[in-house]
Amino acid sequence: MSVIYTFDGSGLSVGQVTDLAGRCGAVDLTPTAWARVAASRAIVERQLAAGATIYGANTGIGSQKDVEVADAHLADFSNRMIISESTDFPGPAASDRTVRACLVVLINNMARGNTGVRPELVRRLLALYASPQMPTVRDDTSYGTADLTPLSQLSLALLGLSLDEKPPIFADRFDLAPKESVSLIDCNAFGLGAGALVLVEVDRLLRGFELAAATALEGIRGGLRAHAQAAAGHDGEGQARSRKNLAKALVGSRLHQPDQARFLQDPLSFRSITQIHGAAFDVLSWTEKQFEGEINASADNPLVDLASGELFTSSSMVSLLPAVSMDALRQILAKVSIQSMERALKLQSPPFTGLPVGLAADGAADGGVLSLNLNYIGSARMGSLLAAAGPVLLHYIGHTADSVEDVTSLLPLSVTQTKRVIELAWEMVALEMAIGVWAIARRDIAASDLGEGPRHVYATLRPLLPIGEEGTRVFNMRAIVSAVREHGFIDRLLDAGHD
Repeated sequence: MSVIYTFDGSGLSVGQVTDLAGRCGAVDLTPTAWARVAASRAIVERQLAAGATIYGANTGIGSQKDVEVADAHLADFSNRMIISESTDFPGPAASDRTVRACLVVLINNMARGNTGVRPELVRRLLALYASPQMPTVRDDTSYGTADLTPLSQLSLALLGLSLDEKPPIFADRFDLAPKESVSLIDCNAFGLGAGALVLVEVDRLLRGFELAAATALEGIRGGLRAHAQAAAGHDGEGQARSRKNLAKALVGSRLHQPDQARFLQDPLSFRSITQIHGAAFDVLSWTEKQFEGEINASADNPLVDLASGELFTSSSMVSLLPAVSMDALRQILAKVSIQSMERALKLQSPPFTGLPVGLAADGAADGGVLSLNLNYIGSARMGSLLAAAGPVLLHYIGHTADSVEDVTSLLPLSVTQTKRVIELAWEMVALEMAIGVWAIARRDIAASDLGEGPRHVYATLRPLLPIGEEGTRVFNMRAIVSAVREHGFIDRLLDAGHD
């Protein structure tokens, strides 16, 4: 079986984590990484043989850090730690994709050679990745100073055990050596792995907003000159990318002709599309860098220093920058969503469209977008989105037990809240697209006069909209959202990645 990826402990990107999370197969470490793992373990063995006291290896952890493990219990202490830390709480299980993303980050951490685990344990982790099935791990069981519970639940599979009634992934038993239990759980592999998946989805979401904005421009007959150059001369990567996306979506549009713009200048929610979306792309890029920096850093307590041959106490599991950056990302997504909703409202307002209120038919006493309650539902969804968008960094959890743990970045909560924002933001994308298509239909614009992006949006969504049939059938907005989120709908129109 050919190796699909070789870990070296560095250079692992958010995109690679996401790609590996969706696959299974043979993976390996580079020869240099294997040598580091072996050297690191030799240091631990040498220190233990010399009678050194090593946190989590021959002592308890947390509140029991000063209690030595009796010689009679040393052999099974690591196994017992994993089992006891694996408490099964009610709640949904994380997806196999999320668990595999965590496993990828965990293997990369081991490959750096600073954890002191045996090569045998690393080979067991590689074998777990090769399995088509992932172990059951509960969501929402970590608060952000090392993913203790979810990583323990993952590690049960290494021992040949299972958290629930499912058969174990490995039929044979595997015993952990001293220190290996803390090395498996003293990092934020779950928050980082789940966060990597979120970041790739944010990239798709932002491109969805670009396509929705292009459709809204067609619906209001907006001007394009404001999007042809950098706002305020700020020619950053994000704005450049947004301008390129918008230009590509509007290739072939009649809006490029000088007589098409209805106003000298459009409302700010239309004029500032590339400025606001560009800021979002820049925040996304910054967030990816913070996650990749942490994904490729050593996390454990204690860490092994290969140069000196010593072990030292570490707080490397406090993943602050990924949490800070994801908080910022969630807030810029909220801003993008707010402006999207504002454009959707402008598209229903006669002073801005020149069409009847709510895009109803001429002279109709009912009908149009207003009759479908899309404004009320959209506003309710926006309220939920904004509630989830706030920063979590300063939420105070308080110490646990006897104050041993008193700092947390709340990375898992920040990732969870971002997933909630993404779900609701996709609805804003779908809403703006649907109302943009409705405005295009009310203007009776020929499909050939639309840009390539809005033309595709119109062809896909127009059959799903009850234009002229309001009140005769229940409108299914779920079908619109599903069509918009479908992989390929966005990807085949706007380029992925930073270009």
